[in-house]
Amino acid sequence: MLTGIQQIDQGTLMQMLRFYIKNGGNLMTFGPAGIGKTEMAMQACELEGYDFVYLNLSVLEAPDLMGLPVVDERSDVKRSEYALPKMLPPRGSLDKPIVLLVDEADKAKPELQNPMLELFQFRSVNGTKLDIHAVVATGNLPDENAFSQSMSHALMNRCGVYRVTHAFDPWQEWAVTANVNPLVIGFLSSNPEFLLQPPPDGDDTAYCHPSPRAWTLAAHDMDAAPDADVNFQTLLVSARVGQPVAVKFQVWLEHYRFVEPMIRALVEKGEAPNLRDSTLDRIFVCAISGVEAIARECRKTPTEAKAKKAQQERIRKVTENVMNWVKDLPSEIQIGALKSTLTMDIIKENSLFTIKPFMSAYVKIRKAMQGEDK
Repeated sequence: MLTGIQQIDQGTLMQMLRFYIKNGGNLMTFGPAGIGKTEMAMQACELEGYDFVYLNLSVLEAPDLMGLPVVDERSDVKRSEYALPKMLPPRGSLDKPIVLLVDEADKAKPELQNPMLELFQFRSVNGTKLDIHAVVATGNLPDENAFSQSMSHALMNRCGVYRVTHAFDPWQEWAVTANVNPLVIGFLSSNPEFLLQPPPDGDDTAYCHPSPRAWTLAAHDMDAAPDADVNFQTLLVSARVGQPVAVKFQVWLEHYRFVEPMIRALVEKGEAPNLRDSTLDRIFVCAISGVEAIARECRKTPTEAKAKKAQQERIRKVTENVMNWVKDLPSEIQIGALKSTLTMDIIKENSLFTIKPFMSAYVKIRKAMQGEDK
């Protein structure tokens, strides 16, 4: 286990990533496989306006990082120098320095850790200065059966070191922004304990288990087969998160298939779904799917002025149709449906606050979240 290491969730991790990248520091994060460490580092680089170079230390040999010795033919005295690896930019070769993303640092061979000392401290290899502004490194936890090994204390002393744990809310915010399938987000908002479930202790063959990465990939698989039946989509999900959790997700999908015709009638005609004797899960699935139709319309980007105007009218119509029903639902369903599908950027950019039923539901949600809903 890691001793004396500060633990942070993904929300705080993004703050730390942006801080270290902005200020040209070194950051080392340990955390469970699939929790999103590398993906978030890439996103942080984009947010701070830096390109990155990705290194996977688990597949590198020492010469891959240090370069190979070559004879300097320009000198009268024959001397050797090192030819830099192509992926490491020498100082002055770029318009703007890059961020170096060092993945699988815990699986690096021991002979790689010494050149990393120079890279982390001096931004150089064998004395050659590099166009590297910041370094972000990631590794798995020692007890994950991921072939991890102890890291050099000298190397860790050159970094800010954190252990990353998972929390649902930061992942949900990221997932909505990344357009992860809202049925996956909705299922996990009702069952957050399934976001990350490491393999049982001592079981080296539990190759499929829930993690943020596994759910994101499962959502992409579902998006690629939107018209497949429930059984096929369940097979896709089970290949990512494992069979036990996929069985529970199948029930969620069956709710969606039951309400699908109702959603179309709601979106196009404003007809309230007939869910008088339905479970809360089924109502929740219907609400998520209806609000997702609003988000889908908002994400369309016509270029011609006439098409833009028609799209604005379409957004208003769909929003009014859906929210005239959603605004009268229990606040916990409203909160879950909107948080699973809409970002504040989408709401503002499309002026959804100007649409009366949307504003009515939003005010109700704000009161509920502030404890004012009696």
